[in-house]
Amino acid sequence: MSSFLQEYQRQPKLFIDLPSQGIWYDDTVIENNRSQQLPVFGMNAMDEILFKTPDALFTGEATAQVIKSCIPSIIDPWRLVGYDIDFILIALRIATYGDSIDLNTECPKCQTKNEHAASLNVLLQGFNGYETTFNFELNDFKFNLKPITYKRTTDFSIEHYTCNRELYQIEKLDVSPEEKNKMSQELYAKSAQLNVRIALSHVESIEKDGNSEVDQEQIISFITNNDVEFYERIKSGISDLTSNWNIPAFDAECSECGHKFKSAIELDYSNFFGVKSLISRNLL
Repeated sequence: MSSFLQEYQRQPKLFIDLPSQGIWYDDTVIENNRSQQLPVFGMNAMDEILFKTPDALFTGEATAQVIKSCIPSIIDPWRLVGYDIDFILIALRIATYGDSIDLNTECPKCQTKNEHAASLNVLLQGFNGYETTFNFELNDFKFNLKPITYKRTTDFSIEHYTCNRELYQIEKLDVSPEEKNKMSQELYAKSAQLNVRIALSHVESIEKDGNSEVDQEQIISFITNNDVEFYERIKSGISDLTSNWNIPAFDAECSECGHKFKSAIELDYSNFFGVKSLISRNLL
């Protein structure tokens, strides 16, 4: 027998169009491969508990599960790209707590600390017009870059954290300075290799004279065994990509001197959901 309470289950609070336009997905990621007018529900009690579970935050599982709960048409959140994740988290914040959010800034002119009430709906509108493709040319090669998935971002972040943690622990070991130095050098080399893997994971393909290479191992081998200008140009391209696909800045005005300026917004759970995120997609 059904209860009258069924009539009062949570309903969608807003509908969103993903800034990626779904070009990186198929129907195994989003139901019917539809990237427009996705219904967004507010978080429920279990969602809030997940966001307060450190292990689930660290592994990214909390974010993935909450996205599935609040946007049921997203089948596999792990395969969403970074700027769609940012956009979705802002939408979840609106659906759960409303449009307004309190932010703190520092005036670049007089260094006064300011408090602002920003509109998250205005922030969402700033995602309009995101370039969905990005490429550059070098020595007659065309490099096509892509955003990486939430799964890869999370895995890289965990590797990076683990490497830093191991470096910290070396200092506490009761071994000779020579042994500490050897162990540290090995970890520095491991960290350098990780940075290369992170950078090259953004390369979707390399083209030249009508040929195209998409195999990741072949791409890594080509870049790492070639002139350093290739790797440096890729890092520069990723920097441009990150800038283009980052969270839009919001307009702020200093309460002391009246100076108007743009301020970046940090999308972490301390600002949005009450706890601190351990994962950042800006890895380089």
